[in-house]
Amino acid sequence: MPSKTLTRGMGTFFKECEHPQDRWSKCPHPYTIRYRDATGRQREEAGYVNQDTAKDRLIAIYQTKKGPLKSGNIESQQIAEMRFEEFAARYISNRKRGLESNTVDQYEGSLKVHLNPRVGSRRIGTFTPGAIEDCLSGMELDKVGLASQKNAYLVLKLVIDAARHRGAISVDPFLDIAPPDYMPNEVIIPSFEELKSIREAAEGDDLRMVIELMSGCGHRNGEAHAANVKAIVADDAYRISEQIHGNKIRPAALKHRKRGEFRETPLPRKTHDFFTYFADTYGADKNGYLLIKGNGAGSLRMKSYFYGDQTLRWRWNRCLERAGIDTKYKMYSLRHYFASNCLSHGIPITDVAEWMGHKSIEVTYRIYRHLLPGSIARAAKILNEGL
Repeated sequence: MPSKTLTRGMGTFFKECEHPQDRWSKCPHPYTIRYRDATGRQREEAGYVNQDTAKDRLIAIYQTKKGPLKSGNIESQQIAEMRFEEFAARYISNRKRGLESNTVDQYEGSLKVHLNPRVGSRRIGTFTPGAIEDCLSGMELDKVGLASQKNAYLVLKLVIDAARHRGAISVDPFLDIAPPDYMPNEVIIPSFEELKSIREAAEGDDLRMVIELMSGCGHRNGEAHAANVKAIVADDAYRISEQIHGNKIRPAALKHRKRGEFRETPLPRKTHDFFTYFADTYGADKNGYLLIKGNGAGSLRMKSYFYGDQTLRWRWNRCLERAGIDTKYKMYSLRHYFASNCLSHGIPITDVAEWMGHKSIEVTYRIYRHLLPGSIARAAKILNEGL
């Protein structure tokens, strides 16, 4: 196939049509470029409308491989020479002032477990689409969970974008890169009879409190652990504004939200009554928290002041055994019960998404689509009545 070559090492551009080279400027077919990335692997990109755009892209790729232009400022050149691991650590450290502790923990976890082992030694100025693809492919081959892949991708993009905005990388290496697509597994949801058995088998009112908040209001585990008497803003409304987070076991901002932001959920009468019973029986600390060391049966075994993820997990499994339930439900299944209860009674999925605290309604739809069977058939019947 005929092609035109730029300066040695920059690559070539050509058209895959039957027109001769001297007619390329007049034929409507797009140009394709061919080059070698920083790892020496041959790449092709198509869709360039004229020679100038094809040349500009090849020149930009060449400059990226060689690092920032010598005429660039000193900072950009220094960043381009830094290892990814070093620059990422500096970037996260500088941003800590504007991030919640749980977000920082997530970023640092993705770097330590998934990114640094794969691209930590690579110099910032040598990142290309091929390097990004290799990193993502490596996680796939290692069977890293899709949720973890997506989180790692977001952190990688944050760090690389920060370097690019400082002039260390001239062309966006994420161009045409498809991010990992997280598809949640189909959830398993307890039946009403099973929920009733779980309530009756719970050892201690502290565990029962978590069960009621998660199944009645849609709390996440850590949000239920942060139960607070001040959160009841009306007889039928509960304001969720905190969660007990991670190994530090202390109040933190909600997932996807900044400190001080909140969401409100319906508060069913049954859940309200048990909440009131617990508060009247055991009391709250000076800040209104209920699930603290010393409150509720079994809490004397707690090592920390607040409930952590591990505190109730073994008691939850024992609760399932006592209830005679063989299905390996997680405590998070109680939150799925809340969503199922809403959707099966015709509550709009837009409202459910807001109450669940999902980042977008797409997340809610992906997880709970199977709870809306026959929606097209029902719609067709309703529309027919109006015709």
